[in-house]
This record gives sequence, C-alpha cells and structure tokens, in this order.
Amino acid sequence: MRRLPWLVRALGALLGWLAGGVLRIRRAHVEASMRAAGVQDAARSAGEMYASLGISAVELLWMALRGRRALDHVQIDAASDDRWRRALGEGRGVVVAASHTGNWDLAACTVARDVPLLVVTKHLSVRWLDRVWQGARARRGVRLADARGAIAGGRALLRRGGAVAMMIDQVPDSPRHAVPVEFLGRPAAADRAPAALAASTGAPLVVAAGLRDGAGRQVLHVLDVLHPPRRPDRAWIDGATRDATRALDRFVRAHPSQWLWLHRRWKPMLAAPCRAIPSSSQAGASTAA
Repeated sequence: MRRLPWLVRALGALLGWLAGGVLRIRRAHVEASMRAAGVQDAARSAGEMYASLGISAVELLWMALRGRRALDHVQIDAASDDRWRRALGEGRGVVVAASHTGNWDLAACTVARDVPLLVVTKHLSVRWLDRVWQGARARRGVRLADARGAIAGGRALLRRGGAVAMMIDQVPDSPRHAVPVEFLGRPAAADRAPAALAASTGAPLVVAAGLRDGAGRQVLHVLDVLHPPRRPDRAWIDGATRDATRALDRFVRAHPSQWLWLHRRWKPMLAAPCRAIPSSSQAGASTAA
C-alpha cells in the first residue's frame, strides 16, 4: 500500500462492493433517495457511490501509513484556486461550507497544509474507530472541535486569517438552528451555523466540494463564495444557507456518485415544508446579526 496507489483504489472498490452489493447497507434508502432526486439509473449510481466510499476509507488508512505524501493526490482546479486565494486575501479568514463529497478527510488535510483549519466534527459511536479517524486528521494539522465549543474557537481562528469548516449537508442538532430548504427534490432542514458565523465575523462563506476524477485524484472545487453585507441580518443568514444548499444540490446532481447518500438527510422531525425565504443576494442588510 505504501508503493501502489492503484491497490488502494482496488481494495476500496472491493470494500464498497461488499458494503453495498453484498451486505447492502442502507442500499434501499440510497436508491430511493437517488430516484427521488431524479438520478438516472439509481442502481448503477448507488454502486459507484459505495465504491467511492470504500476507496475513501482505504485512502484514510493509506494517509495514516504514508503521511503527507498521500496528499499529493489532492489538487484544486485552477478557477477554484483563484476564488479561494481571493477569499483568503480579504484578511477576515474563511468559513468553509463543506460537504460529504469525494474524500472530505483528504480535502481537509490538504487545506490544513496551507492555512490553519478548524473542522467542526461529530464523533463516531464506535470509540476505537473514532480515535483512529480523528487522530489521522489531527496529525495532519487539522484542528477538531465539536459543535458545543466551536463558535468561540472559530471566531478566534478567523481573526488570525484561518479557516473554519462546517458541514452543510447534515440535519441540524436542534430545530432552532434549522432553515427549511429543498435539497435533491425533497424538503429538508439545513444548519444556519456556517452562515451565522460568517455573518458575525465578516468572513466570506466558501461553498466547497470534492470530486474524485477518473485518475483517482481528489479535485477540490469552490462552488460559490458568499460575502456578508456590512450589516447582515437574519434574512441574509437564511438566504445564504439556502444559496449554499442550492450550490451543493447542483453539484450532487452532476456527480451523484460523489455524495454520501447513506446519510438520512431528510428526517421528518426537522424537515418542515419549504417557505419562501429570500436568497442572500435578495436579502436586505438592515440590522446586525
């Protein structure tokens, strides 16, 4: 594994086949969600998603063995790199609206090589696996925090020009933090925390996604950059949350195998019917957030 990246992909694809084709872990949920989103040939796309997920798991092990050399297989496309550099150049830090696309762990470790990065994360229920997972990222310079203590630490890091990454494709922990959106054809709840952090600090909100190309490389994409107005209000926060969700929706529809459809994204207890909320480009800037 230290010398043969192709073996990483082969082992990962086998692992994905076992999970999705033999054990069929949440396979019915994945295919039903893809069909609801209008994905053509959901069975084939689901198989590709499981293969991609298996490859990501083996890549994480490969990174633990090879260290930073494993990150040589991660790159950012030229247009996205320009948008990323300009956002960082504003001097307010960057809030990254991240997602479970491509290999998000390799992406985070790659970003951490260039800029101090705090990732707001959840812990796995299997403790030993969580220690391996979190430890592999921490050794590559990624700072980790759970949601409870993330805001204060995130603001401090942004003041120093760093980056704070928060997932936008998970169900919020509390209905109070939820913005009703439509995602992949169904009502869902999106977490307003990334947009709220950007609004309170003036940092640009960078919507990012990862894509595994045909050669097995991880390519990072900046889907959108949302700039808070001078006096952002609640309407801007909600609108920016919806804008970020729409950008991710377009990306997933274009690359359905690259998103984690295993996640139960549309929990009915939090998913309220979508109401008309102005986008960030339409929202006014009247009162401080």
